[in-house]
Amino acid sequence: MTQRPYIDPTSAAADARTPPPEAQAAWQQASHRPRHGPGRPPRAAPVDRPSYFASHWRGEQSLPRSYWLNNFLVAMPLALLLTGLMSWISVKGDSLQVSAIVLLLGFPLLVALDVWCLVGTWRSATAYLHRHGSLLWGWLARITLVVGSLQLAASVLFGFLPGLGEFWQMARGIDPIGQASFSFSADGRSLRLDGVIGMGDGERLRTLLDSEAARGLKRVELSSPGGRLREAERMAGALKEHRHEARAVGTCASACTLVFLAGNPRHLAPEGQLGFHRASTGTYNPVFEELANQQLAKTYRELGLPQSMIEKTLRTPSNSMWFVSRDELQAYALIAPSPRTLAIPLPPAAAPLADYDDALRLHPAWEALERRAPGAIDAVARRMSAARAAGAADEDVQATALAPLAERMPGLVHGASTALRRRYVQIVADQLKALRAPPQPGTRPACRDLLDGRLGARQQMPQELQVRETKWLLDAASDTPPRWQPKPPSAIEMEVLARSVGSTAQGMLARLWADTPDGPGAGTACEPVIAMLDRLPAQPPARRELAERLLFHAR
Repeated sequence: MTQRPYIDPTSAAADARTPPPEAQAAWQQASHRPRHGPGRPPRAAPVDRPSYFASHWRGEQSLPRSYWLNNFLVAMPLALLLTGLMSWISVKGDSLQVSAIVLLLGFPLLVALDVWCLVGTWRSATAYLHRHGSLLWGWLARITLVVGSLQLAASVLFGFLPGLGEFWQMARGIDPIGQASFSFSADGRSLRLDGVIGMGDGERLRTLLDSEAARGLKRVELSSPGGRLREAERMAGALKEHRHEARAVGTCASACTLVFLAGNPRHLAPEGQLGFHRASTGTYNPVFEELANQQLAKTYRELGLPQSMIEKTLRTPSNSMWFVSRDELQAYALIAPSPRTLAIPLPPAAAPLADYDDALRLHPAWEALERRAPGAIDAVARRMSAARAAGAADEDVQATALAPLAERMPGLVHGASTALRRRYVQIVADQLKALRAPPQPGTRPACRDLLDGRLGARQQMPQELQVRETKWLLDAASDTPPRWQPKPPSAIEMEVLARSVGSTAQGMLARLWADTPDGPGAGTACEPVIAMLDRLPAQPPARRELAERLLFHAR
């Protein structure tokens, strides 16, 4: 081993052996740096923390905070607030277009809020279970989240998405269900509403009622399956302000009934009917549905619908219909009572011919006769108007209606079914019995005038018999007309009739509606006719039917 020579560190040789400062080791250079005194250590670089919403979304929050605080104390109040706002605008808002826009914007926000709550809480529950938390609370939270997810999916799939196209159309100012059509009658006395009630129809009706064309308007005729509830409320308000009559001339159902109840007075035409059911918003949202039906009940109450009918309406599903009978409507004074006899409420003395026409068309029997024999109402109205102009008393004005009716009664009797003709024969028998007693001894009994066709005798009949005859007239005029008239009786039929009930039976009642006030005075005796009519029920069915038919055939 070679030994290095000793070099004195203080000598020049030692300086030559010392490396330059830049070549010194790092630890040697560090030893020459100035040292800091005692103090605060330097700050660490800040770490980015997620926001509150992001931390919930990632499941970084505790399960109690995610489930109870975020779901029940934050998300649920916000969802209720947003749902309430959308419901209020949908039910109370005056514009369906604004309502549709709010639904299109608000529902996605509501869904996004629900998704944020569900996903964040699910992730928090998963982390809670991984940290060996309680299985009971972890899985209970998961189960409730699954139920909430199914409810959200059902609300989107069955509530929002099916109506998305309709909401989009309404947001653009187009009603997908259409709109009602309005038309004035030729004389300007009637405004008819046909079809579904849609967006903007409330303002359209108000504009029409305020227009110059409605100066002589008397009534609004309704034939509608319903439609938008809010638009119907606005139409009802406009009709109530003008105090026009409402008349259901066809099916008036759902929202249409609001317009009908706003009329003053209210009439139900013979072919009219009223249908009620719960309101439907089309959203399948129970909050929306409940608010809409509370508003419907309030509106019905303001329009005078009895509470019992309101309750039954709210119990009727929106996909069904409850049609109220005419008798029940009359019992609650929702419509004018139907006339029991052929008499009508007479207009004032100076009333025009159209008022008589209106009164006759509201009578079920006259309206049915008009449908069976067009022109009947016009003929009766002209006679009544002329009699009132001539100063006739009310009873005489009512009696003028019998002459036009007499022209059509033989056709109704001959074309009636076997059951209807049998009913009429019994009515005639009861009429003859009621009129067979003369008013004074030695005078001609009214039953003989009835058989001779003197129409004035009918005014002496008891009201109960007039009611029965009017009901028969309604049923006969409403019955389907026969395709062909019965053949004239054959010789064999005549022989059977003569052997069973007598040869004088044919044509015995043929002059009931002859309208011959100045005819022969002898007349037919009443008792033989009454006796023969009483024997008919004992005859065999075929023979009885033949006899009842030939009673009205002239010889």
